[in-house]
Amino acid sequence: MNKDDYLKQLRNNLYGLSQEEINDIVLDYEEHFQIGLSKGKSQEEISNELGSPRDIAKNYINQSSGAYREEIITVRHNDTAWKFVLLILLGLFNLVIVLGPYIGLVGILLGIFGLGVGLFFAGIGILFGVPFVAIGSIGQLHILTAIGFCIGFIGLGILIVLLGVYLAKLLYRLTVKYIKWNIGIING
Repeated sequence: MNKDDYLKQLRNNLYGLSQEEINDIVLDYEEHFQIGLSKGKSQEEISNELGSPRDIAKNYINQSSGAYREEIITVRHNDTAWKFVLLILLGLFNLVIVLGPYIGLVGILLGIFGLGVGLFFAGIGILFGVPFVAIGSIGQLHILTAIGFCIGFIGLGILIVLLGVYLAKLLYRLTVKYIKWNIGIING
């Protein structure tokens, strides 16, 4: 096979590589032909020594694909390392900055529930305890006053517990959003 046919087949079989890579490879094989011709060899002899253009192209494509795979593995490895560092930094941020206020909010929420339950049972206690206990120097409370306090404390206790339930749901939703935000940052 003559030089032109050989280089044409080589160029055609190198599809998939960048044009710059193809030009560099073909230029190298043109030099092989020039060196061989200067030594007195025929174009057919040179093409036989070089081997099949298809095999040569296959080797270059495999080498290029291997480099591409190594590059992907390196990027994935670096991506994993970056995620690990990000996970540690985010964990430290959550531990140092977020955890304290979060525990404080949970404490306030528990306090709201405690206040609501306490007021509810205070109303129940007044209802059952007023007829039997004298209060200070005033004496016994009037039964209508006791019923009023009872209804007021029970109602206020129920409202505060309902407020606590609403705030607990809100805190739950915010916690889920914050966790999803953290996961989104790590997965990036």
